[in-house]
Amino acid sequence: MDEPKQLLATDPDLYEHFMGRWSVGLADPFLDFAAIPEGHRVLDVGCGTGVITLALARRGCAAVGTDASEAYLDGARRLRSHEAVAYEQADARSLPYPTASFDACVSTLAIDVVPEPEKVAAEMRRITRPGGIVACGTFDFWGGTSAMQLVVDTGATIDDGLRALRDYLRSRPLVWRNGQAQLWQKIGLIRWLRCPLCSALIIRRSMTIGPVTRPVPADARSACRKCRRKGETSFAASSVLATSLACQTAQDHSRP
Repeated sequence: MDEPKQLLATDPDLYEHFMGRWSVGLADPFLDFAAIPEGHRVLDVGCGTGVITLALARRGCAAVGTDASEAYLDGARRLRSHEAVAYEQADARSLPYPTASFDACVSTLAIDVVPEPEKVAAEMRRITRPGGIVACGTFDFWGGTSAMQLVVDTGATIDDGLRALRDYLRSRPLVWRNGQAQLWQKIGLIRWLRCPLCSALIIRRSMTIGPVTRPVPADARSACRKCRRKGETSFAASSVLATSLACQTAQDHSRP
């Protein structure tokens, strides 16, 4: 299937309006789910304008935010600077960091829309030390974003561009049921649990107020902590408005 035209990530303020509100609402529940301890060095892949990166720093982590868009990184430096944060341009498919050089690696609302997600997932695993944490959050394009689906499905009947976008997003195996689990297994990650991470936009009098996010269930937080106590690398993959996964990976980074 032909991919829609490439998104030009050049306007951080537009990104803030379109996506930043979701990230702000998801930051704390997502990081609660990942359960990354204070003091850890963490890489945020596809950081956009730095919402998760800053949230990590505020939790006592040393955070590095990477993105392919220098414009977004400029926005992150302007909007979310912090003494414990560095923003660096990088291709998520080939991260410029040594193997096992971070205690944890996170990514939200990115791996489901970037090219070659298998390479991104493998790189996230590679740069994370044995016993560390890897966490990833994605949209659920098959039912978790009903308002967006209504708009796109309606637009697809009259606009070829929206039809191509809809078909492309839903054709990607990563957003199918258990699609993330299959990706993590493919790169050597094992054992996962489900954890819904739900968010919604409150709309009043035709005005968007902002995202509201439910807390992460206590059993999911407990499961992630158990992974860490066992000294195994845990993998958390949350799906916004739908299902979440938490997996463990073997400590051998030599596996592809």
